[in-house]
Amino acid sequence: MKKIHHYDSSVLIPYINARLGLQAKDARGTEKNKRAHVFVTGSRVLARISVATYAETTRHFKEDESAAKLLAEFGTPLQLTQRNARRWSRLQNRSGRVMGDNDAWNAALAIDENAVLVGSDHAFKNRPDLDYIDFMNP
Repeated sequence: MKKIHHYDSSVLIPYINARLGLQAKDARGTEKNKRAHVFVTGSRVLARISVATYAETTRHFKEDESAAKLLAEFGTPLQLTQRNARRWSRLQNRSGRVMGDNDAWNAALAIDENAVLVGSDHAFKNRPDLDYIDFMNP
């Protein structure tokens, strides 16, 4: 059985851009939108999002109702717990590279839930205990 995927906003934002037909600013953004769409729609694995990813994505789309409907496809966002907070602290303290807060929350949640984190952010690469897929470089 394949592990559940947890999507970071670095895959959800370009996916929603593609679904809404929004134009990227440059060729790299256009390619990212296309690859995110292909990855998400082609995945046969259950996918979830955290409350942190929900917040970042909602903010990006300025609370657009069309984007909110697409986010609803991933169910109720996973809440963060005290267990995740302890993992977040360990992730931040045990590495020479401190992650952004929301990245660390997503990594902590994925580790604690034994899930695969999916995104396209160098902050997630080579993190102990984190199973990570960079959808731009599978």
